[in-house]
Amino acid sequence: MISSVRSPGATPQHPRPRARRGAAAGPGIDMPVDEHIGLACWSGLSSVMECAHRHDDIEVNLAEGGALTYLFGGVPVEIAPGTAAAFWAAVPHQLVRAPAHTRVHWITIPLDRFLRWGLTDGLVGRLLQGQPLVAATSAGTLDASGFERWSADLSTGDPELRDIALLEIQAWIRRLARGATPVEAVADAEAASGGETAVERAATMARFIAERFREPLTVADIAAAVHVHPHHAMGVFRNVVGTTLGAYLTQCRVAEAQRLLLTTGAGMAEIAHAAGFGSQSRFYSCFTAACGEPPGAYRRRHEEARQPSSEAPRDASASSVSRNTVHSSMGTAPRDR
Repeated sequence: MISSVRSPGATPQHPRPRARRGAAAGPGIDMPVDEHIGLACWSGLSSVMECAHRHDDIEVNLAEGGALTYLFGGVPVEIAPGTAAAFWAAVPHQLVRAPAHTRVHWITIPLDRFLRWGLTDGLVGRLLQGQPLVAATSAGTLDASGFERWSADLSTGDPELRDIALLEIQAWIRRLARGATPVEAVADAEAASGGETAVERAATMARFIAERFREPLTVADIAAAVHVHPHHAMGVFRNVVGTTLGAYLTQCRVAEAQRLLLTTGAGMAEIAHAAGFGSQSRFYSCFTAACGEPPGAYRRRHEEARQPSSEAPRDASASSVSRNTVHSSMGTAPRDR
């Protein structure tokens, strides 16, 4: 089914709920809506996002006319004009800067559909590791010319046009991956001149969480990273990111659990520990609330998606992640058993 939901960070057609109260996050914790966008292609004017969010799709953005700055996994990342970016949207992200009248084209592909494309482990692995793929566009190869056609084809409901559009989108993403360059953090102008903006402080806290979420963090630990009082830290973070420090911490842990479920054969107790959850029961509670299904069901559904299908042939280069990669991705050295 084709989703008509708008793009994250694009001018809304309908107001987006700011947040909901999530039982899994604990009393008094606001969790941003875990959106379910699905297969969609859309273009429009950009606008900053009220809060960080996540959804289990591969997302592609192409900006025209102005640079976009995302807070992505705690790191400010700039998408320059004429630049395309692809990333796994399960990682908490938020558009924090967008010049007026900047036009953005975007695509979202459900992760299970994306996995059925049989792409190489190198490409899939980079995305599931939380690394955005960013590449400059060029006329005739990697540009915005196809977005309008893909949007029209997907909106018809015609299965053949949908399949044609998806083949073209797959080829477009492959080209993006070939020309992708490493993503670097964006330096804040005021911070560089000696000042520190609220966005910079929030980014520092988000980055601290993204790097340390496996540990039993407290608000005081996070506030110490920006040298402010915990109450002030909580206020700054909520004003910029649109959610609490605790909720953002839970988002990072859920995203890591998703990654480990998809890329390793580890058991649930091991994943709960590796992702930073204090107990297996809390892992199940938080994961189910965020993803709409228990961890085991999530893993089985995506394992089935990786099996060869009629949608795309799977070549030998797209084999499953090796066991050494499994241990490496969990921060442990591989060892013989």
